[in-house]
Amino acid sequence: MSTAELFLSPEEIEKFIRESKIAPQWFYGYPGRELGICPYVTFYVYHQPKDYMSVAGKFIDIWERFGRIVDEPIKKVFKSRTQVWLNAGDKRFPEDLRAEAEFLQDEFRTFFLMATDMESPDASPLWSYAAKVDHVPQMGYSMLKLIFCYDWYEDGNQVRWRDFVLDCIKSLRPEQAYMGYEVGNGGLGVMGSYESDVLERICADYFHGLDIDHPWNMGFHANDDEDGYINPARLGAGLRPPTWCFMLSPVWQRKLGKPEHQIRVELADPRIKITAIPYPRDKLNPDGANGLWIELGDLDLYPVEDGVPDVLVKANSLIRPIRCDELNLNTLDPWDGDPNPRFGYESSLRWMRRFDDDSDWPSAEQRRKPSPDEGRATASKRKPLVPGGEPCPQAGWWFTPAQLDSRRYFEKGEIMPIIKRSSFGDTNWQQTGDPKDDK
Repeated sequence: MSTAELFLSPEEIEKFIRESKIAPQWFYGYPGRELGICPYVTFYVYHQPKDYMSVAGKFIDIWERFGRIVDEPIKKVFKSRTQVWLNAGDKRFPEDLRAEAEFLQDEFRTFFLMATDMESPDASPLWSYAAKVDHVPQMGYSMLKLIFCYDWYEDGNQVRWRDFVLDCIKSLRPEQAYMGYEVGNGGLGVMGSYESDVLERICADYFHGLDIDHPWNMGFHANDDEDGYINPARLGAGLRPPTWCFMLSPVWQRKLGKPEHQIRVELADPRIKITAIPYPRDKLNPDGANGLWIELGDLDLYPVEDGVPDVLVKANSLIRPIRCDELNLNTLDPWDGDPNPRFGYESSLRWMRRFDDDSDWPSAEQRRKPSPDEGRATASKRKPLVPGGEPCPQAGWWFTPAQLDSRRYFEKGEIMPIIKRSSFGDTNWQQTGDPKDDK
């Protein structure tokens, strides 16, 4: 896109927000660069140089297991040695990923393993895998980021996904980890950054439950920095505000100054689940403390009109002393004359502090608590998906991500068609607004 024009008009913003409330992973944008709000999980792993192959092997194991979960065909894979994207099935992609990692280790190079179910790696995916093993781990985390399909998760796969994520944590023992919603940027530093920066800033005004996760930019730390300098704009300086699930590892428990039993007391709430994961006793964990995987209720975007979610307020109150308030939220620096909204230093500070009692994000008026009647009205805001081939349950306008410009009117009982040869896989119809309301 041209950085001299608006990415989204006010009418397009209204439509994107409305449709994302109905069902995330509703995509908008230029062909090959469509963006949407996607559920994701990222693991930030700290390790020593000697552990390069151990970490790479764990990432490869997770990749193989991830492939048995994904219900859409992978379209693109990234060849680490030549730094190019290939079509899935291309014979130039190495069959022996462990041998490829060993070669890159010997060459003192970074090992990447990335894949997406989109035709373009610049588009938000339904499913994607992105791993990076750093050859200088004292400077930056090795990272694994997975985007998973919202429809698949909601279609009875919550337990399966949770078990998979817990197994990943037990294998990787990450120093930081987050799971929630983001504007889907499945790759590590290879996205169309400007558009995603703009959409993140737009959506931040509408959803308390939106996270911003840029592993390539954020994933630096200073555990072994003898000078004691910690970049305040990177995750080495602290945690991000959790929006669903997050890891409170032994390193950050020590910096917080609170043992496991005290953390459990402060987070006592029937909506919060804490799973203790054994971590090795070492220089960074001399007491042999457990890592704590903390789940804050259900996956939710928390639209701002519903009020500030108290379960997120509770968790962020706990981690406030170790929060990275000055975290850089942009992948590209802002510049004067930019016509599109993007985070700056002051707005980034306000967003990072949005769950504090004295916050005014996104505005003082919008932070008011909804009345009981308003709360009941929004409790069922997400409308069900109807698979293609099934009768329409309610007369009205419907669309499917399986086909562009698919919005059409169905009568109750009318059979909703199946879109064949769609890159989005199965056809699921979602209720939407009348086209006249877009004007």
